[in-house]
Amino acid sequence: MIKKVYDVKKSKEIIILKLGGGLITDKNKPFSLREEVIENSVHQIIRSKKKVIVIHGGGSFGHPTAQEYQINKGKDPSIANQIYGLTKTHDVMVKLNSIIIEKFLKQNVASLSIQTSSIFVKDSSKDLFSCNFEPIIRCLSLGIIPVIYGDIVFDLQGDFSILSGDKIILLLCQYLKEFFISKVIFAVEVEGIFIYNKDMDIIELAEEIKCSKLDSLPLANLDKKIDVTGGIKGKLDNIHSICKLGIPVQLINGKDEEKIYKCLINKEVKGTSITI
Repeated sequence: MIKKVYDVKKSKEIIILKLGGGLITDKNKPFSLREEVIENSVHQIIRSKKKVIVIHGGGSFGHPTAQEYQINKGKDPSIANQIYGLTKTHDVMVKLNSIIIEKFLKQNVASLSIQTSSIFVKDSSKDLFSCNFEPIIRCLSLGIIPVIYGDIVFDLQGDFSILSGDKIILLLCQYLKEFFISKVIFAVEVEGIFIYNKDMDIIELAEEIKCSKLDSLPLANLDKKIDVTGGIKGKLDNIHSICKLGIPVQLINGKDEEKIYKCLINKEVKGTSITI
């Protein structure tokens, strides 16, 4: 029997959950998976019985490939085999996405891959994106969990670029008007956002941050790994924009067996909460 995780007719409230690339893969080893983390994350989503849009990052699949062919620079004839690299980057992201979809299907839960390059097109002249959210809306209406991912996107000017999972979340928060997005959760491989406490000369977890303070945080850089989508600075820029829309954000350690579940059902967990 197929399990119907939620009924959109009962409520328009949804939660957006980002599974970070560094959480579900090992960024130190190309094309490496953290199978147990993925399976546990999927189990927690199902257990919560919440309406969720799942976004995931590229980790050791998308980032090394995109870096090799410098996809984030856009079309550049001086870069050897870049167009091939563009398609290869997309291909490895599809493979990672299919693994996550498979975990849901093995639990008899309906989930569907939403191809980023098919629903988003960039207009570089205005730094805007056109978005076709109808497939996501239809999924939610039918009780299907949509699973979207950071990927390559095409440009109206004939170029291309990378659209990160974090930016996808911002676009959903800005333009998906059919539903009430109650919060955004970033499940990452660390406890949350770490800052440098100058007075005590220590690095510590920032458990609560006001949106207005995000730009002035004394960030502690704990991640030196390859990231072609802007790293922690890019993440915080998007989070700031999300919070300005009136949507609270939480960052939690997704390696914990219970934190995603507890966060989805609004139980208190250790992490970073960014308040409006």
